[in-house]
Parts: sequence; C-alpha cells; structure tokens
Amino acid sequence: MTVAVSQSDIIDLDNWAAPNLELQRPGWELPPRESWQVNSKFRQTNVRAKTSTLFKRFNQHYLSITTHRRKKELPEQVLDLTFVDPAPREVKDNRYKLWFVAICLLTVPAAIYSFLPAAPLWLLAPAVVALGLMALALRLRRHCYEFVALNSDVVLFRLDAMVSDEARLTSFIEGVRAGIARGQAQLPPGKRRIPLAVAEMRRLSEEGMISREEYETIKQNWFGF
Repeated sequence: MTVAVSQSDIIDLDNWAAPNLELQRPGWELPPRESWQVNSKFRQTNVRAKTSTLFKRFNQHYLSITTHRRKKELPEQVLDLTFVDPAPREVKDNRYKLWFVAICLLTVPAAIYSFLPAAPLWLLAPAVVALGLMALALRLRRHCYEFVALNSDVVLFRLDAMVSDEARLTSFIEGVRAGIARGQAQLPPGKRRIPLAVAEMRRLSEEGMISREEYETIKQNWFGF
C-alpha cells in the first residue's frame, strides 16, 4: 500500500524498514512467542465485573493483555508500546451530581418538614431514593489511567486504580513508561516514523483492538504530523 503525504513525499507502508534492528519486523509481525522475555507482570481482578486481567510487559517495549471474564478467556491483545503516548490520562469520576441530588433529597424535605410539621412518614420516600442514589454513585465511580495511541486520543488500554494496590500500580505504570521511552528512542526522526506508526495501528485495527474509524482518525493525525 502506498500513501501520498504530499506530491513530493511518498510513503510505501508495505516495504518500509526501520534502521534499528530491534524495530525491524518483516510483515509488521510481533516478535515470535518463543523469543518473549517477560520484564514485569501485573494482574487486576474486578469482582463486580467478574473479570481478571493480566498485563505482561515483555522484550522491554511490548505489552500482552489477557482477560478472563466469568472463567472464559478472551482473545489476547498485544501492543507495541513504542506507539503509545508516554503520559497516561488520569480519569476520576466520583459522580458528584448523584451525590448532590441525594443530599438535596435528604435536606430539602427535612427543611420543609421543620417549617410545616406533618406526618414524618412522607420523608421516607425521598430518603430511600437518596440512599439508592448514594449506592449508585459508589457503584459507578471511576478512577483509572488511560494510555492512548501516540499522536491521538484513542484509548488502547486502561489500568483501574480502584481495584489495585497503589504502590504496585505506580510501579507497573513506571515500567510501562520506561518501555515506551525505550521503544520511542529507537524511532527514526520526523516523517520517517509515520509508516511504522500507521502500520502498527493498522495491525491493531485488523485484530479488533481498535475500530476501523479509530484507525482512520489516527492515520489522518499522523499524515498531518
């Protein structure tokens, strides 16, 4: 496949080779499994979602993600960390709107009752609803770290900060960032890295790790690099 960036700049995505041997992968294939050397492992178990996910960083700048859901193993996902943004996005959502509505349901009826005495039984309904909203807010709250594709906003994987030991999570994130830095240090400069990045995103799209629309968005971002 040949893609024109401009009239004077032609990129052949099928025949491009990086000058660094560690990033030369014929046919854009990942390193063969027998050559994998695991650098670190990190497992997350979400009892509520009934999932267990094992992250394995291997050969310095590759990441394997294996998820079991209700004892069923989902297809393994493998990423080249070279094409991941080194700065993860911290996402926190404590569902403050739900908490605000719940507090209003508790305080407003109580304030009205203090001025207009009536049977206290009518306070029960808003109190029950308020407790339900509080429980829902606790259930739906989120705190995670999202790693996105380089030069895009497309999320490639997430690390849940709510079901993990903070020290272990921080240590694994630092290892992932070190792997990203190691891979990106070997990339050729400027537009010479575009075919490498686009080929990797194309592989992720073909394996179902990102959608075709996300791939096209990332590709356009790189062509405007």
